[in-house]
Order: sequence, then structure tokens, then C-alpha cells
Amino acid sequence: MNYKLTRTCKDCKHEDVFELTKIQCAFELYNFKEMWTKKCSNCHSTHCYSLRKSSVNLDKEILDIWGNDEKLYLNQQDEEIILAEMHYLPMILFAINEGKYLKRKIGILVESICILLYDNTVISNEFSKEENLQREKNAKIIFPELLKLKDKIEGSDRYIMDYIKEVVFPQLGINKKN
Repeated sequence: MNYKLTRTCKDCKHEDVFELTKIQCAFELYNFKEMWTKKCSNCHSTHCYSLRKSSVNLDKEILDIWGNDEKLYLNQQDEEIILAEMHYLPMILFAINEGKYLKRKIGILVESICILLYDNTVISNEFSKEENLQREKNAKIIFPELLKLKDKIEGSDRYIMDYIKEVVFPQLGINKKN
């Protein structure tokens, strides 16, 4: 698959496209400021309207690189939320159980599974009957896996947001630390 960074000129709306590797794209390993101020190939303006990059699906290669490098981020602010997807659960569980990643990265993975349980158990009227049935099925898959990780959850307590703890910890029989 080709990965791209697209720069849209503010003045003429022309789009310049730059090739990226999967790793550059996944971890935003390019000079944002340089790309933002790059001259438009059409009108030569340095005014940028937007930069957008291809999305990269998380795979074992990317997770392994991320898990062993303190300086890499899948996203500066919301890594645990990005990871909190049912289709990533087997890969995340394997990575946690393998225990070959940095402690902080394991903490983020543990938090992502807590978020996944939260997302599938918190009461909300915004879901259809079918969606709520799927959420119940998901929770039944996630819950026993989190029980197996109870010691890791307690060890990763500081990485987990309070509102997640308030819903997930009682389900697992874990006391929330203040």
C-alpha cells in the first residue's frame, strides 16, 4: 500500500502529494513545519490550508516498533483510545502476555483494554438494540481477559483515566486508588 501526505494550498487549493513509508506515516515521522511551509508546486505560495496523511492500520510490526521505543507515538494524545478496538484485542493481549514492551507501553495497552470494556458496558441510549447486543457480546469476551490481567491493571493504575476506573474497576473487583 502507498502512504501519502497531502498538502493543500490555502491560496489556490492545489494538492501536493508526498510519498511516505508505512513507518513514517504511522508515527508521523516527517517534519510537520517543513511540510506546512513548503511551496505549492502550482502557485509557489507557502500558505497551507491543511495537511492530511493516509491512515495506517495497526499491525504487529507497527505495534512492536511502538512498544519498544519510548519516543514513538501512535497519536500524541489518544493512543489508548486508538488501540481500544475489538479487532486489535487479540494482538494487544498477545503483546501484554509476551511482556517484551516497555513498561509504559504495556500500561497503555492495559488501559486500552479497560477502555474497551468501558465502551462496551457503559449505559447509553444512543445505541440501537442490535448495537447493544453486540456490545454485550464484546463485554463477555473482554471481561475474562481483563480478569486475567488484574495484577497488570493494578500495576498500571496511574495510566488509566478516573472515569474509566469508576466503571471498570468495580466490575473487576479492584479498588480505585486515590
